[in-house]
Amino acid sequence: MNEPSTLAELAGRSPGDLALEDDTHRVSWAELDRRTHAIGQGLLASGATRGDHVGLVCSNRTEFVEVMLACFRAGLRMTPIKTNWTATEIAYVLDDAGSALVVTDVPAALDAAGDRPVLRMDDGFDAWVNAQDPRPFPAGGTGYRIPYTSGTTGRPKGVERTLDSESTFEQWWQFSSLGAQGLGLPRDGKHLMVAQLFHGAPLAFALGALANGAPMRIMGRWDAHRSVDILNDGVTSTIMVPTMFRQLLGLTTERRAELDHSRLVTVLHGGEPCPVPLKRRMIDWWGPIFTEYYGFTEGGMTMCSSTEWLARPGTVGTPIGELAIQIVGENGELMGPGEPGTVYFRRPEGRYFRYINADTKTDEAYNDAGFFSVGDIGYLDEDGYLYLSGRSSEVIVAAGVNIYPAEIEDVVFGVEGVADACAVGGPDPDRGEQVVVYLAVAEGFEPDDVTTAIDAACAQHLAGYKRPRRYIIGPTVDRDPTGKVLRTKLRDQLWDAADPQ
Repeated sequence: MNEPSTLAELAGRSPGDLALEDDTHRVSWAELDRRTHAIGQGLLASGATRGDHVGLVCSNRTEFVEVMLACFRAGLRMTPIKTNWTATEIAYVLDDAGSALVVTDVPAALDAAGDRPVLRMDDGFDAWVNAQDPRPFPAGGTGYRIPYTSGTTGRPKGVERTLDSESTFEQWWQFSSLGAQGLGLPRDGKHLMVAQLFHGAPLAFALGALANGAPMRIMGRWDAHRSVDILNDGVTSTIMVPTMFRQLLGLTTERRAELDHSRLVTVLHGGEPCPVPLKRRMIDWWGPIFTEYYGFTEGGMTMCSSTEWLARPGTVGTPIGELAIQIVGENGELMGPGEPGTVYFRRPEGRYFRYINADTKTDEAYNDAGFFSVGDIGYLDEDGYLYLSGRSSEVIVAAGVNIYPAEIEDVVFGVEGVADACAVGGPDPDRGEQVVVYLAVAEGFEPDDVTTAIDAACAQHLAGYKRPRRYIIGPTVDRDPTGKVLRTKLRDQLWDAADPQ
């Protein structure tokens, strides 16, 4: 039986060094090592067997990471499930994944669990952990995460990746550490987790930073004002979405001045297109420390440094590793530089993921050449840099002409007084669809003045058919807890109102 390495040894840290921290707890590497073994043994004693699936429905706290690592060491598959979902939505994933038990601090998950055993993290969890057998698992645990897609079309789909299912715990740790180094995440200083832990890319990057030896600081809930104090407390890296940039820029001059960004080395951002004017403002404020990524649950990623982005504003970069990209037109033809189409990717090993319980959907994701797509629209420049225009389900079609929301939003966000915005396709009796902009106006600005300024900017930068025909103004623009705009929901509201069932 292989002797296991401690987590401190794997991370190259002393056992007493800080590993995890949230708003109320601090966990050393030695404690994290002991607790992950104890939790893993406890899960196996609570009704799960190696190879079973665990549903984790948990708020932002150190125990989330502990349970996740425990599953990996114990040879259990697991899925982090969104905490804001209803019991019905949670139950769908538990059923689809065949979950053997549920670990949660969310009331809705209790209703969703059905007859499954439930470990409650808000009711004596520490006492339960301390009562478990802390005997270390041998090296070579083969547990892994099965992420679920966000479900932008139909039900969410579980994604099982070959590399995950065939890697040992120690190999996963090494891969994660190397990935963090490739992203420029520093080993010294804390990595701040500001997103909800169930969100795939921020979680993967934060775990990579942890594997590389950087302690993970978990923020219970994002708040721009409060983040200033946390960022000032030894944070050297983090990952954000553009919404957070806007909120930070919206702080008072005095509060912004209190933020010491000199220690920040790398700020990752992705999840949605970042308007060019917004990113320029952040670079002007914090310097060229931003690394933009474009990734997907199925795996694979492009990356772009600030230096590359400043030379090519709007790009999401080039592929990491051996990932290849094709741009494919409506009739399956390959598109040339500057010509938009559906973005396809291929890894050298060929098919490397599957949607669980959905073989047909897996087949549909790949084309005959072995390239797969998640439906995004974009183009490559002459040097192979990728630019995104939007998702195919989000394309606005007016009089037979495709309009891409990202292009409109870039102009809108460059207008003073715009706090948030989202462009979608609304019904038009003559042209099929028209551009509708959901708009939140910044405090101190008059909505009519802002929309007049947007019209002027669009007249300057966009062809007539791309310009907004209607504005819907509210205090906010709907986004999910990870900061992603709920574009499909906003679009559906317009069409449902035009054609009530």
